[in-house]
Amino acid sequence: MEEEEEEEHANSTNRFDADHILTPIHNQVIVPPILGLDDTFTYDIHDAPDSDSLLYEILSRLPLKSVFQFKCVSKHWLTLISQRSFSPFYIARMLTASTASSSLPFRILYRYIFEPDIQHVLDRFSPESYNSSGLLLFREQEKAVRFKVLAVYYVCDPVSRHWVSLGRRARTFFLEGFVSRVNENNAVTSYKIVRVEMRKSSFNYFNLDMYSSETGKWVERSLLCPNPITLVKRGGGPISFNGILHWFVYNHGMVAFDPYEDLKSKSCRLISFPADRDVQSEVMHDGLYRLCDGCQGRLRFFEVAPDPYSRYCFSMWDMKDYEKGEWCSEFKVTRSDLSSSDPELKSWLGKATFLPLSFHPFDLDIVYLRCVELACVVSYSILRRLDVACQPTGVVDDLSWRVVVPFVITRWPTSVPIPRVPKKKVVTPKDETPTGRLTFMF
Repeated sequence: MEEEEEEEHANSTNRFDADHILTPIHNQVIVPPILGLDDTFTYDIHDAPDSDSLLYEILSRLPLKSVFQFKCVSKHWLTLISQRSFSPFYIARMLTASTASSSLPFRILYRYIFEPDIQHVLDRFSPESYNSSGLLLFREQEKAVRFKVLAVYYVCDPVSRHWVSLGRRARTFFLEGFVSRVNENNAVTSYKIVRVEMRKSSFNYFNLDMYSSETGKWVERSLLCPNPITLVKRGGGPISFNGILHWFVYNHGMVAFDPYEDLKSKSCRLISFPADRDVQSEVMHDGLYRLCDGCQGRLRFFEVAPDPYSRYCFSMWDMKDYEKGEWCSEFKVTRSDLSSSDPELKSWLGKATFLPLSFHPFDLDIVYLRCVELACVVSYSILRRLDVACQPTGVVDDLSWRVVVPFVITRWPTSVPIPRVPKKKVVTPKDETPTGRLTFMF
């Protein structure tokens, strides 16, 4: 079933070109390589700790691409920018800037992409936009001998364009999750990939297939569950919150597993969704009108009422206590509470169909949704205001939280940790690249 659904996504994606798939859904632009008034600052040369501190301040206010170009200015600049202390300073300056939450660019990407090789996928990324750890997981699906379906996984840094192949793996496991660890210099030291076995009926155990860059091996495990579980067939992959992977399951909410901390555990944990959510809508529409994900260190649950005549249109919950699994209601709003400055959207507020897509990665007050009737992406703020975020140019009939991946945070290029297996090697764009259907994981 999962293979048929993914094939359906791949076929629908064939109708789109790169621009249709990678349309940004934010109204901000990348800061140009020229300092503006907002970037001016006062500097006292008498209190300078060393002669390079002023240069540090200037370079930290430039776009990432410009910083790396300035390595060619002189040997001194090359040494300065290459120091371990510079990248944490650059990141800290970026994240603590007064306008950081609104000016950092981000994208929401379509999960399923048909491309002949990884290089073509990497070409779609701008060097200023990539995810929080700096690494992406791709899966290529190919047909092997005797029609046995195999999957090939690649871990990539879209900025440096370095990637490593993890070899072929049988497609009996799906819904891959990807987590990594970083050191004090924000450099990725290791990563893990976790796949789960899809079963048609409920079972009291949870079968996993895990890969670790520290060992370079795939290991299968089976965990006991407190109650019989059935994974949601169109769950879109697990969500990662505080390094813990969460897969959606029917009737219970989510099953959680920590790839780094739960290695010796023989059981997994079940986390329920808010008790006062619309369970009937969840069952009828297979969770299409809900959104659950982490945002700024908080686990959130957002719900849209599919019926325009329902009492409440939008509802939001926050996880109050993760260990106890307690949710706290943030707000419930009605259709009459909504407003918009866009005349066309305003005329549809009382009857439009909205599907949740993603939380804003930097602003806790904003949620992105798809307006079905107007075929556009809108942003909803806690001020009960809806605004048009972008106008997609392609067919977006299946656009929902299930098929999109938030891809965020401008950060320093990340080296790909090389697995310990001698046969694995880092491949650069100049080397021969594989062919097949590629899927974004995280």
